[in-house]
Amino acid sequence: MKMMTATIFEETEKDIENAYKLQSKPKIEKETSYVLSQIIVIMLGAFKDRLKEITFDATYLHFNEQYILSDNNRLVLLEWLKRLMLLNMPTSDLEFGKLKLDLEDWYYQISGKDIVLEYREDYLIKPKQAAELLGVSNVTLNKYMKQGFEYIDTSSHNKIPKHAVDLWKDPVYCIKMQYLYQEKKRLRQTPEERLSEVYEELMQYKKKYKTPYIEKAFEGIEIDSVDDPSDYYEWRDLLEEEEQLTNKIIGEKDIE
Repeated sequence: MKMMTATIFEETEKDIENAYKLQSKPKIEKETSYVLSQIIVIMLGAFKDRLKEITFDATYLHFNEQYILSDNNRLVLLEWLKRLMLLNMPTSDLEFGKLKLDLEDWYYQISGKDIVLEYREDYLIKPKQAAELLGVSNVTLNKYMKQGFEYIDTSSHNKIPKHAVDLWKDPVYCIKMQYLYQEKKRLRQTPEERLSEVYEELMQYKKKYKTPYIEKAFEGIEIDSVDDPSDYYEWRDLLEEEEQLTNKIIGEKDIE
C-alpha cells in the first residue's frame, strides 16, 4: 500500500492553500478530487481486512460549488491530509467507523450524491450479537436500525459492521450516523415515497394528540415555555416538507 509521504503532504498542502488564496475554482476542484481519490485508495489499502470496495458514480460527480469554494472545505481538505498520514498505524473499529462516517458526511457535502462502502463478510456480525453488545433486546435493536443504526441489507445472517456498536455509544457519532441514514434515504427516495412517509409521521402525531388538527393541541400555549417543544417543531417541519413535496410532484407531472 502506498502511503502519503511527508513531501507529498507538504506539496499538496501548499497547492490547497494557493488554490483558495486565488479562489480558483478549477484548482480547488482539482485538489478536492485529488484528496478524495487518495482517501479512497489509502483506506482500501489500510483497511483491506474490513473493506472490499468504495464506490460512487464518478461520471456524474458534480461538485457543490458553494461548499467546495468555502473556507470550511479548505479546512476539511487540510484535516484529511493529516489523517491520511496516520493511516499506516493500527486503527480500532471505532476509529475506522468515525473515519468512514466523516468520509460519507464530507462526500455528501461536496457532491450531494451517494457513496457506498462494501464490507468484508468477516467484518459483519449478527444482529443478535450487536444487541447483546449494546445491552438491548432484538426489538430495541430493530428500532435503532429504523433510526439509523448501520446495517447491511444482505441475505447473510451477518448484517452489522463491527464499528456500528461503538459508534452508537458515542453521542456525537450516534447523531451523525442517524443524520447520514436520513441523507442516504433522501437521496435514494422518490418524492412520492418520501411524501408517503411524511403522511404517516403526521398521522402518528394526530393519533398521539387525538385530533385531526394537531395545531389545536398547541392553541394558547407559549411554545418556547414548554419543557420539550420538539413535537411542535417537528410537526411544523413536516407540514412544510409536505407542501414542498406536493408542489414538486405536481410540478413534475405538469412538465410531463
